[in-house]
Amino acid sequence: LAQVCSGTEQGHSLSHTTRRARCPACSITLTPAMAPSTDAPPFDGTTDSGSGSDSHEETLKQRSAIGALLALVQPPGANLGLELMCGITVALALVPEAVAFALSAGLTPSIGLHSAWIIALFTAVLGGRPAMICGATGSLCVLVGDTVTGQGVEYLFVAVIVMGIIEIVLGLLRVGTLVKLIPTPVMIGFCNGLALVIGLAQFNNFKDVGERRKAMASDGRRLGSFDAFTDGVPFISGAEGCWAGAITAASFFVCLLLPRLTKRVPSALMAIVVGTAMEWALARTIGGTSTPTVGDIAGLKGSLPEIAWLSEEYHMPPLNGETLSSVLSLSITMAAVGLLESLMTLNLIDELSDTKGDTMRECIGQGIANIVCGVLGGMGGCAMIGQSMINIGSGARTRISSATAGIVLLIIVMAAYPAINIIPVSALVGVMFNVVFHTFEWRSLKLLALSAMPSAARDKVFAGMAAKNQKIRRADAIVILVVTIATLLTDLAIAVAVGMAVSCAMFVFDTASKISASTREGRDTATGQIIKYYDVHGILFFGSCTQFLTLFDEKHDPDEVRLVFDAGYIADYSAIEALNKLGERYGAYNKRVRLQQLKPACTRIVEQSSGLLVREVEILVGSEEELPHEREHLHVENWVEDHDHGHHPHKDDSNESRSDDEATPMHGSHAAPSAGAV
Repeated sequence: LAQVCSGTEQGHSLSHTTRRARCPACSITLTPAMAPSTDAPPFDGTTDSGSGSDSHEETLKQRSAIGALLALVQPPGANLGLELMCGITVALALVPEAVAFALSAGLTPSIGLHSAWIIALFTAVLGGRPAMICGATGSLCVLVGDTVTGQGVEYLFVAVIVMGIIEIVLGLLRVGTLVKLIPTPVMIGFCNGLALVIGLAQFNNFKDVGERRKAMASDGRRLGSFDAFTDGVPFISGAEGCWAGAITAASFFVCLLLPRLTKRVPSALMAIVVGTAMEWALARTIGGTSTPTVGDIAGLKGSLPEIAWLSEEYHMPPLNGETLSSVLSLSITMAAVGLLESLMTLNLIDELSDTKGDTMRECIGQGIANIVCGVLGGMGGCAMIGQSMINIGSGARTRISSATAGIVLLIIVMAAYPAINIIPVSALVGVMFNVVFHTFEWRSLKLLALSAMPSAARDKVFAGMAAKNQKIRRADAIVILVVTIATLLTDLAIAVAVGMAVSCAMFVFDTASKISASTREGRDTATGQIIKYYDVHGILFFGSCTQFLTLFDEKHDPDEVRLVFDAGYIADYSAIEALNKLGERYGAYNKRVRLQQLKPACTRIVEQSSGLLVREVEILVGSEEELPHEREHLHVENWVEDHDHGHHPHKDDSNESRSDDEATPMHGSHAAPSAGAV
C-alpha cells in the first residue's frame, strides 16, 4: 500500500511494511503512531497537526539543512577521503617552500608560513578555481626584498594590502580574460627568467650570516640578480662550506628523484628530512662543524598572527598619501605578477581537468586574501604552479583539498615549530633549486638553438631526425630571449610588458606586409561599361594602409572600380581614412569606387562610419541620407585651399604628377549603389 508521508509538499512517497514505513526521499522511518492510517481518505494537500506529523516535518527540515551543508562542503561526485589526503600532502610540501621563500626575501619564516596558510585558505573559499593551491611564491619573494631592507617590513604589509585592492579592481574590470592574449614565447621567457632569478638568489644563503646582516643593514637594498657574486660579502668555506654543499645536493636530488620511485610521500618533505638528518647526525658529530639553521637566522614561534597595527613588534607607518605613493610601484608589480602566474595556472588546470575556472572570481578572491594577509602581517601570495599540479595529479578536483591544505598548514605552524627551527638552510636551498629546475623551460634551449642555426647547418646536423623540423620563427626566439633578459635586469612585470610590446610590434609588421589584391575585369550587363575588380586579401588596419594604397592604378583604371572584401577585412578608423584617400585619388579622374561583399563585421564598421566617407566611395547605407560632399581632413594630411579646383592633396614624389590638362579633381554626384554593391 502506497501513501505519502508528512513531507508531502516535497512529493515524498511512502512504502509500508508490516511494522514500519519509510520515506525513501528523506530516509525517515515512521512509527505506527506517525504512519497514516490505511483507512484514511486520500491526501488532500494538507497535513495533520498531530504530534507524529509535526515531528516528521521538523526532522525533515533538520535533515534538509544538514544535507545542504554537506552538499556545500562536499560537492556531488567528490571523494572526501581523497580530497583530504591531497590537502594534507600539499600542506606538508608547502612548509619548506614557504620557509625558503621567506628567507630569500629577507623575512622571518613565520611571515612566510602565516602568509601561506592565509592565502591558501581564503583563495580556496573565495577563488575561482577549485583545487588550485595558492600561497607564498617565489615570483613575489624576489620582488619584495628591496622594500624590506630599504624601508622596512611594515611598508611591505601596506604594499600587500594595496596589491589586494588593485587585484579586486582588475577583477571587476575583467582584466583576467586578457591573459589569453599572452603569447607562448612570452610565457616561456617569463618562466625562464623567474627560474634564473630564484636560482641566483639562493647563492646568498651560502654567505657568512654575520657579514651578510651587516652588509644588508648598511646598504639598505636587496641584492640584485648577480650581486651575490659582486657584493663583497664572503662565501662560507672550509668544512662548513663542504657540508652545506653536500646537504644542498642531497636535498636537491631527493626532490628530483623520489617522485620517480613513489608519489605517496611529498619529495620536498623527504628532502628536508634527509638534509636535517645529515646536519645533525653527520655534520655536527662526524664533521665537527655546523651550518646555519632556520633558528639561527630567525626562530619560529608557535603563535597566531596579529593585526600588524596592533602588534608591538611592528611600527606601522601612517596610511597617508606619502606612504601609499612609496609602495604603489611595488604593489602594481606584485599584482601584475601575481595575477599573471595565477591565471596561467588556472588555464593549465582548466585543460588538465576539462573544467572551466572563473577568472573574475579568482582575481577578486586573491585580492581579498592578500588584503587579509597584509593586515595580519604577511608577504602576500598567488597561485603555485608546482603544488597545484601535485594536487590535480593526485586526483583532487574540489575546494576541499585546497582548504584542507591551509588548515593543516596552520596546525603545523602552531604545533611543529620546534622541528622547523632545526632545519638547515642548505636543505631549503636544495628544495628551491628543485623549484628552479621544474620552472625553467628546458625545451626552449633546443628551440632557440634550432632557430639560430642556418638552414644548411640544421639539415646537416639533424639529418634524418625529427628535430630538424622543430624550428620556430626567429622572431619568437627573440621574444623568449628578450623577456628572459629583461627579467634578470628589471622585474617580471616589466619583462612581460616588454615581451608583449615586442610580440605586438612583430605581429603588426608581419600582418601589414601581407595585404594584397588580385585584379580582374568584367562588363556591366546593363550598360556594357567595363568594371575593374580588386579582390582584397588581408586586414586593412593602421599598419597596412600605406601598403594598401600602393595596390591601385588610379590613372589607367576604368571609370568604375569595385573593391571586393570577400577575403579582406576593414578593421579600424585608419582603414576608413585609407578608403577616403583612395576615393579622392579616383575622384581626381572622375572615377568612383564601390565596396562590395563586405563581411558582417566590416559592414557594421563601414555603415557606422558612412558619414565620414567621401562621395567617391559608395556603400549601401541603412538610410537615404546624402553623404557629405567634403570630409573633414586631418591636419597631418597637409591640405591646402584652392579656390579654382577645390580641395586636392599634394602628391609625393612616388606618384605620377597630375596636371590640370590631364584631369580636373572634382567630386561626382552621389550615385545610387548598383545591385551588386553591398
